[in-house]
Amino acid sequence: MSLEDDEKQRDMAAARAVWEDLAARARLLHCPEHYVEPWRVVVIGDTPDKLRLHISGCCSGLQVVVTELIRSDPRVSGLR
Repeated sequence: MSLEDDEKQRDMAAARAVWEDLAARARLLHCPEHYVEPWRVVVIGDTPDKLRLHISGCCSGLQVVVTELIRSDPRVSGLR
């Protein structure tokens, strides 16, 4: 295994850990209209730049709440 491949694997593992933490936090959120938790939250993507959360839930209001969670995290959105 080359040094470059090893570095890419470490970068992917670190990025995935951040997104898995966000997924765990997103699973605890509630829809502001129906007050239910997401039915499913999964990390998708095959490179650090393409990692995202796939959210299944009652309505689009839940996705707005999760988007706010992601935007408020400096590890993903950067420092403000």
